[in-house]
Amino acid sequence: MRNLKALIFFAVLTTSLQAPAADWRALFERAGFLGKYAIGASYEWAPEHAVSYLLGNYQIEGEDFYQSNLIYRYSRWNTDFFGHHWRPLQFGLFLVYAMNNQKYFLKSPDKYPYADYYDETALRYGVEFGTTLTFMPSRLGLGYYIRVFDNGVIANFNNSKRDLQYYISSGLSLQYLF
Repeated sequence: MRNLKALIFFAVLTTSLQAPAADWRALFERAGFLGKYAIGASYEWAPEHAVSYLLGNYQIEGEDFYQSNLIYRYSRWNTDFFGHHWRPLQFGLFLVYAMNNQKYFLKSPDKYPYADYYDETALRYGVEFGTTLTFMPSRLGLGYYIRVFDNGVIANFNNSKRDLQYYISSGLSLQYLF
């Protein structure tokens, strides 16, 4: 299963790099599941389709680690909103690859009741829903995303007494359209 996830991750990445020129965005996020903070770029080859790559960070026991994030977003509705560009509902699929091979993302901690309590988590995936408003005179944009992580859903079913923070996260994005 891990090899299939890696194959999908690299197929989407290579496909996006071969696309013809269109709109690029620089991104900075307070990113939730994509890291505490993330920075990267987004490429829109059509008004409805975009792919983003972000490098995020997270902490384990006070030490910073990094993760690579790839997102495909579909925006069915694109509308003018008082001279600005608004995407009221976006749907996305994302992959997260942790670049730390000694901590949480590659092997479950021993404190869980049995060996495969959670599956290996070096490459995770999820879905997101969001909205983006781009202020056209300044070309600055704001986006808000709600993300559902795959192992968070698993944790919700395996553990009673969990609240929303274990399977849903949100992110706020500051964007600049080139």
